[in-house]
Amino acid sequence: MIADLSGKTALVTGAASGIGKGIATVLAEQGAAVAVTDIDGDKASETAHGLPGSGHMGLVVDVTDKKTIESSLKKVEADWGKLDILVNNAGVASAPNKQSAEDREEDWDVTYLINVKGVVNCCEVITAHMCERRFGKIINIASIAGYGARRMPGAYGASKAAVIRYTQGLAISMGPHNINVNGICPGGVWTQFQEAGSLFAQSQDPSLSNIEPVKIFHDKYEQQMPLGRVQTPEDIGKMAAFLASEDARNITGQCINVDSGAVIC
Repeated sequence: MIADLSGKTALVTGAASGIGKGIATVLAEQGAAVAVTDIDGDKASETAHGLPGSGHMGLVVDVTDKKTIESSLKKVEADWGKLDILVNNAGVASAPNKQSAEDREEDWDVTYLINVKGVVNCCEVITAHMCERRFGKIINIASIAGYGARRMPGAYGASKAAVIRYTQGLAISMGPHNINVNGICPGGVWTQFQEAGSLFAQSQDPSLSNIEPVKIFHDKYEQQMPLGRVQTPEDIGKMAAFLASEDARNITGQCINVDSGAVIC
């Protein structure tokens, strides 16, 4: 067992698939009751029903709409009486239907609305509940892209840099309320975002047309990592479980890289 989360309750945003699903799975494996939230309610419910253990729930949450966050918190309080753990995972790589790598106004607006304001919205709603109980664990999913423009220029990298900074500031204000606030910065993780990136690379480079998208991803990232391997959603989940546990009670304001050493290269 990574961390004993028996009796704890957790809400994970953007958890119907990808990294969020990996986080929800590991938290459930460690004994937590998990509210799987996503803008796609059907997929959220499907994922919740497939988690280890029992008693999980799937809820519709649009992180840009505080009313849906408030509604999900009320459901958690009604069913479980409390919320111990918040994982802000929902995010986008760029605006939908983005046609080029050039930064466009829509890309900045949509990416910041979801990746930054979405985190702020969830924290503002749920910290009020946690402050009343004088207990809580908040984990914000950022990215190593937030550390330097070369990794991913434009709106996405800037939005993740903002999440890192917000995490540090929130940790200061929440500390007196016995609430730990930390972040995780994943490296390369094969998700629908990375698949879209591989497909875009194929569209720009005919020599990649006969190569499987997942191989394009592995070839790109593994050479950038000292350990020579990419991450899985469950790798991120294991770090989240640790940060959500009492073993991490004196850790706050940290953004921990889970990236096979990519940022040191």
